[in-house]
Amino acid sequence: MVFWYNCSMTSTQKIHNYFNPKQLKLPLSFDIKIPFDSEVRTFDEVFRRIDLNQYVVAEAKVGRIGYNPVNMLKLILFCQMENITSLRDMAKAAQHDIRIMWLTDELMPSHQTISEFMKHRLRDQIENIFYDLNEYIINKEKIDTSKLFIDGTKIEANANKYKFVWKGSIEKFRDKLYKKITKHIEKLNAHYTDMSIFFPMYDTYESEYLKRILEFLAREVEQSEVSFVYGKGTRKTALQRDYENILEYYTKLNEYNDYIDIIGANRNSCARTDHDATFMHMKEDYMRNGQLKAGYNIQMGVSDEYILHLDIFQDRSDYQTFIPFLEGFKQRYGYNPKYPVADAGYGGLKNYRYLKLSGMELYQKYTMYSKETTNKKYASDPKRPINFKKDEDGYFYDEHGERLHFLWHSKRGHDVYEVPSSKRRVDINEELWALQKEARENLQSELGIELRVQRSIQVEGAFGVIKEQLGFRRFKRRGIRNVKFEFMLIAIGYNLKKFHNKKFRVVQ
Repeated sequence: MVFWYNCSMTSTQKIHNYFNPKQLKLPLSFDIKIPFDSEVRTFDEVFRRIDLNQYVVAEAKVGRIGYNPVNMLKLILFCQMENITSLRDMAKAAQHDIRIMWLTDELMPSHQTISEFMKHRLRDQIENIFYDLNEYIINKEKIDTSKLFIDGTKIEANANKYKFVWKGSIEKFRDKLYKKITKHIEKLNAHYTDMSIFFPMYDTYESEYLKRILEFLAREVEQSEVSFVYGKGTRKTALQRDYENILEYYTKLNEYNDYIDIIGANRNSCARTDHDATFMHMKEDYMRNGQLKAGYNIQMGVSDEYILHLDIFQDRSDYQTFIPFLEGFKQRYGYNPKYPVADAGYGGLKNYRYLKLSGMELYQKYTMYSKETTNKKYASDPKRPINFKKDEDGYFYDEHGERLHFLWHSKRGHDVYEVPSSKRRVDINEELWALQKEARENLQSELGIELRVQRSIQVEGAFGVIKEQLGFRRFKRRGIRNVKFEFMLIAIGYNLKKFHNKKFRVVQ
């Protein structure tokens, strides 16, 4: 018997007995899945015009063939653009982000591989990548590099907050050590008088001198066949005590000299866990006690919202970094910016002189600029030396008409005068006053007002994005070389992100 099945009576519900929702399906190309306005397409557009092979240090031709270095470089730089800075997060993104899979031909290295690539094949080339990328952006965006907005900030180092070395303390301890050494050498001379042996005594001592004394004492130990003893209930010989004391002084003196050399002439402190970091005041005082923290002084030059130049300094003062910063800019780009705009921390005689000799304009505030331009009573105060009168013979007269008496020329470049009746000392520097007047007139001009507004927006805005939006407030690496590498990666990611955002920015 045959039974016919009536299709009209069946349910309309579809039963997918053989359908797997995770089975492979078209399209097979990641390119189709990536939107036209994706960050990765902007990244690819930029680095198609920059040869990345020139930046990768050649790998030793031994062992297995490594990952494609260009794709490794693309992975690292695109992760910086997306604020993926952790090595483990980079490795994870390479496995799961289809944008990175498309960009790097599905490269999936481990975090150890990425770390080794950064350390051995990328670190020495990061500055070349940064400045070549900037050259591309400058040409593409038609950036006016004659205007450079400069500012600095201090970022905390990856160092222990409570282990630090002060240069003044080390020098004080070393002076005390010199006195201890002298007293002990006096005892040695008294002991070896019968042998006609005399050790010269000095105000200061070199470690090499103590080393020669140690060698002499070691020979004495060997000849006398004295056995050193340690622990409770033992009695040390005089020779053992002499040898151990001189050895202790020798070790301590080497330690003090090493720290003084590490700190150098231009610093007053260093961190024990990062010798290149200097203790300085930070804006982020989360302990609320004004405690100094180990950090680095980051200087940046921004133009048209892009970071065109940056450098890392160990000096706490922005004033001292200004000239080497501009020298670095000239070395990289081959010219000076005509309008380097900076705040009051950079204005001063030495920096103004450098700008004038280098053909740059004075658009940098100085210490009392705000008070002079807003407080008329202060600006016209007759007691201020700048308002003193000067006659045809070059003599200065105070507010009471009394002629000043010249004393000497100070190390800061000022002429020091004295008011005879009151013995008041007065510093006069006509060159500085003339340069400050020029800077004041420039800053109050129409162009100066515009540049001042743009400086506060652009360079301080860049620091705000890096600190607040990217959350970068503490370095992960140690040593000034590694710190600079880390911040260069941040700056490259910042510029690439800015280039992409401006590309799709709606102009109203």
